[in-house]
Amino acid sequence: MGTRVFTKPQAGQILYACMDAAIVFLSYYVLLNFRYSQGFADWQSLTGQFLLFAGLAIMVHVIVNWLSGVYSIVARYMSLTQGVRVGQAGIIAVAALFVLVVTWPLFPGSSGYLIPRSVAVAGGTLAIILMIATRFVRRIVHENTARPDQATERLLLVGAGQAADMLLREIKRTPSLGIKVVGLVDDRPEMRNMTLQGSPILGRVADITTIVDRVGATQIIVAIPSATAEEIVFIHRVCKPTGLPMKVLPSVTELVSGTVSLRDARDLDVRDLLGRPSVETDVGAISECIQGHTVLVTGGGGSIGSELCLQIAQYDPGKLVIIDHDESSLYDLHEHLQNMGFGSYSLYPANILNECKLERIFARHRPRAVFHAAAYKHVPLMELSPDEAVVNNVKGTWRVAEMAGRYGAERFVNISTDKAVQPASVMGATKRAGELTVRMLAERYPQTAYASVRFGNVLGSQGSVIPIFKSQIESGGPLIITHPEMTRYFMLIEEAVQLVLQAAIMLDESGPSDQGLMLSTFILEMGDPVSIVDLAQRMIDFYWKDESRTLGVEFSGLRPGEKLEERLVYPFESTVATSHPLVKRVHASSAPASGDGGGEHFETVLYDLISLAEDHGSPRAIREALVACVPDYVPREKPCLEKPRVLV
Repeated sequence: MGTRVFTKPQAGQILYACMDAAIVFLSYYVLLNFRYSQGFADWQSLTGQFLLFAGLAIMVHVIVNWLSGVYSIVARYMSLTQGVRVGQAGIIAVAALFVLVVTWPLFPGSSGYLIPRSVAVAGGTLAIILMIATRFVRRIVHENTARPDQATERLLLVGAGQAADMLLREIKRTPSLGIKVVGLVDDRPEMRNMTLQGSPILGRVADITTIVDRVGATQIIVAIPSATAEEIVFIHRVCKPTGLPMKVLPSVTELVSGTVSLRDARDLDVRDLLGRPSVETDVGAISECIQGHTVLVTGGGGSIGSELCLQIAQYDPGKLVIIDHDESSLYDLHEHLQNMGFGSYSLYPANILNECKLERIFARHRPRAVFHAAAYKHVPLMELSPDEAVVNNVKGTWRVAEMAGRYGAERFVNISTDKAVQPASVMGATKRAGELTVRMLAERYPQTAYASVRFGNVLGSQGSVIPIFKSQIESGGPLIITHPEMTRYFMLIEEAVQLVLQAAIMLDESGPSDQGLMLSTFILEMGDPVSIVDLAQRMIDFYWKDESRTLGVEFSGLRPGEKLEERLVYPFESTVATSHPLVKRVHASSAPASGDGGGEHFETVLYDLISLAEDHGSPRAIREALVACVPDYVPREKPCLEKPRVLV
């Protein structure tokens, strides 16, 4: 924003205008003296013309500066961008003066150029440099005189790149922070013995322990937004013996503004040590799908459902309809949405199995998009209650997906899991039955685009391994791990939901057809499987503070329904690339050996399964009925694993 032309000038603005006038006069005067340093007579003959030109130059420079907003700049906070603004105004003024000098002979009564053309250009260039320099001098004086006598924090920065440079600039501009940067560390050889913004680069990351003792640092910030999980793990292990608090900057993709600030720094979290590919989504396409439209989310109070609601709210839907049977979690979500400043939502503490209530909700709101996240997800509990797993995960999916088709939803997205692939658990089998149910309804309601999205474990969700391990570590151990060879796919909840929204808009993309149905199955790129033992070791390194003893780890053996590793696709399926590198479309490359959710036979066995579960049949009978629906389901008994207690 420039200075308003007709506002009353402030004292500071008048002062800088007078200073610029003096700079302009002196710049042209000095350059004219250089031009005629050998010929005093020539210079003397130009005195009258120079005074005329100097008056015009002062007027042009000051007016252009005023119109360009130069006098609205607070000099003690002068930045490079504002320096460019001063330079641009100066160039415009010099160009106007040069045109004046060149065309001066055309005016009646003029005998030649007003002043030499070289002086018009060179003098103007000198004036621009001095106007910028004087403002930066004001900032330098401010930063060096306003610093407090004693800093309350002595900060050591890890990394000497652009992010560190931004932090150093902010600290210098804000003495009230009470922070003194005692130095930086960086592993790049070319940075040895260099300085950044006046702060010395003291050595490598491996030298941190020695450096901390030498400079008396009290806090460490890792100023490397692009750091990988392996790099963060190494830095943490080096810094841990110092006992200093350690903060990190968000990843590059999290820094939406592209700039770094001290307020972005947060405490290191164990999730930073796991590593995930960066997630970038097509914000424009997602916004087009959601903005101004009604979106319905089931299971909105759960880990994934609530994150779905929070992210959808950022795209300004016309109405966000949220269903969950847990009133407490709904109220927590209500508080979050209120804190975001989003108010266009309706909460329903309702059970998706209540068909009458569900139909009233759909009839009233007629959502454009439906995200079905309501499900029972805990494997061991569902092994104990297969009837409840079937009723909630299979019948519930059927009810919601059918309502979406019946009331003209444009798209329906079912949140599935990697445990639905070649399931060994009741939970996985019910989620696979849910996928096949969605396929059945895609045949029945071709005007609605149906999809299932499969992904693995989400970090930080209710009942996930991280809070369990953390609790065991804080209580002194031992850590209980089911099997030393177990691996799992992991993803942050925020990343998973971002990609679910991305998959939702991909229903519009052309892809391999599923027998002509408006049906898609997507998988999310989860990275490499993570060893649970390796995860446990990283968590011990992160949380365990007692260096006097090691923490015990016990292997308990696989629980019923658990597998050593999970897969995201069946052997008869293949993946096809989409427009997003972290979302793949699943294509049945060959006919499955089992049923595929089509035809009357599947609907019959599905109905029998649900009826048996509603009548609370025996667990064995329900599992047998599940096998009829999902022939790939192979119930597994708990294997015997003899493994001695080990220490890590």
